[in-house]
Amino acid sequence: MTRFTRSDDLQGSEFVGVNLQGSRFVGSDLSAAVMRGVDVARADIDAPWLPEPDSYLLVNGVDVIPFVEAELNRRFPGRALRRATDPDDLRAAWAKLEATWEATLERAAAMPAGTVDVSVDGEWSFAQTLRHL
Repeated sequence: MTRFTRSDDLQGSEFVGVNLQGSRFVGSDLSAAVMRGVDVARADIDAPWLPEPDSYLLVNGVDVIPFVEAELNRRFPGRALRRATDPDDLRAAWAKLEATWEATLERAAAMPAGTVDVSVDGEWSFAQTLRHL
């Protein structure tokens, strides 16, 4: 597999009829990328900065960020409070975070021995994540 790194500046490039199936973009800047007539079936995007002010992600002309945010807030109770500014909401957010973290630690402890040391798809293992925190 060909590997491009920060030293390879592909900014402003045009890819026409190129097969990028199975390619992996890590720590890459795809902001303002325009994709027309592309097959994105089974695409997997993990973009923590997606909901930044003035950001949008258009799929067939529809900004999908509000839908993504609503679904993530549904999946992770308390997430909507992550930008809390008043003391009561901050306390509620912190309590939810502590409860979620406690449940995460309990779940990890209940897994078979060595599970926390397993890395999936090149990501840090649970144990590595704890060390880095």
